[in-house]
Amino acid sequence: MGFFDGLAKGLGYSTIDAYNDEKSSNYQETGLENTSSNNGWYKCIKCGNSFRKGDMDIDHILPKSLGGTNERHNLQCICKSCNRSKQADTSETLQDLARRKKELNEQNKSDRNYLKQVSKYND
Repeated sequence: MGFFDGLAKGLGYSTIDAYNDEKSSNYQETGLENTSSNNGWYKCIKCGNSFRKGDMDIDHILPKSLGGTNERHNLQCICKSCNRSKQADTSETLQDLARRKKELNEQNKSDRNYLKQVSKYND
């Protein structure tokens, strides 16, 4: 187990992510599907500004060059300018992974609540 594998495990990530297919090369689609938007406006987590989908990039929190994956816990939606300035910088990786884990846990909770509501109407 490498350093980053241990880091991910320490943050509570399992090696199996039921929402993602690591073999999928379309990480941009995965990143956007797992990021909330406000009527098509996405907020950059780095600068805080809002942008349309075309002005956003999907960033690998842990860069692929350092072993990062295309799993949803390693993808974040940031504006093109912030993504270009970040490059392969890992100084904020721990904070970004922890924030992303919290976001995904909230998304999972919301999804479960929605499924409970839908199942009530199908009984």
